[in-house]
Amino acid sequence: MQGYEAMVDELDRQRAELARTRAALSELTSRAISRDRLVAVTVNARGLAVDISIDPTALRRYRADQLSELLTTLIAEADRALSSRRGELLAAATVSGVDYTDARLEPERTSG
Repeated sequence: MQGYEAMVDELDRQRAELARTRAALSELTSRAISRDRLVAVTVNARGLAVDISIDPTALRRYRADQLSELLTTLIAEADRALSSRRGELLAAATVSGVDYTDARLEPERTSG
């Protein structure tokens, strides 16, 4: 029974770790800022732009097509950074060190 209890404890630990990882992943955001610091974007865990900041100076400095391209580039940059952080979190969550090769089911005991 000792092996079974240890396995159940380990599964409970892993469930808690998965819940913590899921919460951390859902709260991830990433921000990218233009070189001139006039334009910034923030993307959420799903890679969607949730905040775009454009300094009024940028509206005079960039034509509409340039600003559009800059925004697209910044969103892609923020999404790449987010993807990298997501990968790091998932890699950390999958490191287990637990070996179940010795886990055996005990035969059922019947009362006699």
